[in-house]
Amino acid sequence: MLYRVHQFIQAIFPKIDSLEITWALDNLPPDAHSLFLKQSLSEQRHALDVARSLMKEKSVLTLSDFHNLLAAALLHDCGKSNVTTRLWHRVFIVLMQKLPTYIWSRLERSHTIFATPLQTASQHAIWGSTLAQGAGLNSIICLLICEHHSPKTELGRILANADNMH
Repeated sequence: MLYRVHQFIQAIFPKIDSLEITWALDNLPPDAHSLFLKQSLSEQRHALDVARSLMKEKSVLTLSDFHNLLAAALLHDCGKSNVTTRLWHRVFIVLMQKLPTYIWSRLERSHTIFATPLQTASQHAIWGSTLAQGAGLNSIICLLICEHHSPKTELGRILANADNMH
């Protein structure tokens, strides 16, 4: 419960300093800078937290895998920038995750105010992967972004675990 309260406060009042932005951009190819910067401040904060938590993996991964994982962490939610996400959307999504999937699916297909946040939650990984591909990022980064909620690879599981911590 305290985790969700902390997450809620960070979403309302995200704090990012210029050194963190510089660090993020230094760890992304230049063509991907705009993907990071187009994310909302709360998504940037989350991405930075996820990426920083991956630093402990540096010693156990190849340099290439580590850099791919870091870039994917910084951009894993960039697909959310395709739509405007309100704070109530985030709260609604968290609450809906506890309900049976058939309710989620029904609301996601509906023509109500609830459809957009659920569609965003369901589709943002695919959207983000497409955006990353359009920015010229390699196929490993694109795959990691795409699978960050349903990992099929070891790197994907590492990213998903880091994402779930924040």
